Amino acid sequence: MRLVRHPLVEQDIRALAEHILTVSGDPAAALRRLDEIDALIAAILQNPDLGTRLDGALHGWRVRHGGQGRALSIVYRAQGDRLFVALVAFGGQDWLTRGAARGGFGG
Repeated sequence: MRLVRHPLVEQDIRALAEHILTVSGDPAAALRRLDEIDALIAAILQNPDLGTRLDGALHGWRVRHGGQGRALSIVYRAQGDRLFVALVAFGGQDWLTRGAARGGFGG
């Protein structure tokens, strides 16, 4: 399956790592969260049907939560041989609203 990320996903991940570094002062903590993102994306690629189906503006998309404390949220959709990732959110971020704003990209 080919991974297709919304152009703002890199910004999401960078902001997440910067936030953790700022709050914790620990570069290793930020790196651990980045590893958790990679692991969650790999798990989604292995079985994209495990995520929770979304309705409304995100109909046809799914969300999967993971990482330590299930603090990471990834909104995605599998279509054919591609996995579209709309966003990566952390903690209490409003991923539902942000995902709806990005939900139409790439097919």
